[in-house]
Amino acid sequence: MPANLVKTKEDNYTLDVRGYTCPYPEFYTARALKQLSLGENLEVIFDNPPSCETIPIAAKKQGCQVIEVLKISDVLWRIKIKK
Repeated sequence: MPANLVKTKEDNYTLDVRGYTCPYPEFYTARALKQLSLGENLEVIFDNPPSCETIPIAAKKQGCQVIEVLKISDVLWRIKIKK
């Protein structure tokens, strides 16, 4: 089942890719960023440790700014990206 992009409030979206392993978190993040307009924000929630490196790389390749990479529990991370 593909990850869903959810609008949480104006100009902010969340993408939950928990349960996916590489390369899927990166793939779904890149696809979500293509749907956003300039100035909008994406929060990606994931549980795949290598995605801490691959998602920021994919975001920067699209010209986006990585605002934050945060470990929010022993097995969960959050990345905030601004397009």
